[in-house]
Amino acid sequence: MFNVNQYTEAQQAGLEKSLRLSQIVFNGVERLVGLQLGIARDVLAEQAQAAKALAEVKDAQGLVALQKQLAQPSVDKVLQAARSVFDVASATQHEVNRLVEEQVLGFNKNLISSLDKAAEVAPVGSGAAVAVFRNAVETAANTYDAVTRSTQKIASELTQAAVAGAEQAAKVAKQQSKAAVA
Repeated sequence: MFNVNQYTEAQQAGLEKSLRLSQIVFNGVERLVGLQLGIARDVLAEQAQAAKALAEVKDAQGLVALQKQLAQPSVDKVLQAARSVFDVASATQHEVNRLVEEQVLGFNKNLISSLDKAAEVAPVGSGAAVAVFRNAVETAANTYDAVTRSTQKIASELTQAAVAGAEQAAKVAKQQSKAAVA
């Protein structure tokens, strides 16, 4: 039922999917490393500026003012960094999910095609059994698709709600720290 050309094509397709998955993962890692380097560069520059400003402080009031000035942007920068990491991870996960969905759809398509070919050469009277099996495969594929889409939507909404909650909590903490310093 499976000839050498089909086997070779299946191996080639598997290799291409593996290479594509590797590329997706490496792109995600590359974006995260770039993000980390950018953050490290920014933090180093900010720390150098803070050290210079600290060296120029003459009294306790100047120190309190400097502390207030340095504390405010830190929360915003941490939130921005967290959101950037989330965006990269989310984009990478979306690409991997799309690849998996393509694999499942391709598998289902090949299975249906094989069932159709088997039905053509099957003994008389077995067409009903093949049709029932084919219907079961199609129903499972449709159910998988619906569950996958629902799960992705729910996960996306939960993640967005968590990010919004964290941002709100950070804003409250920022306002409280401003009030405490003042």
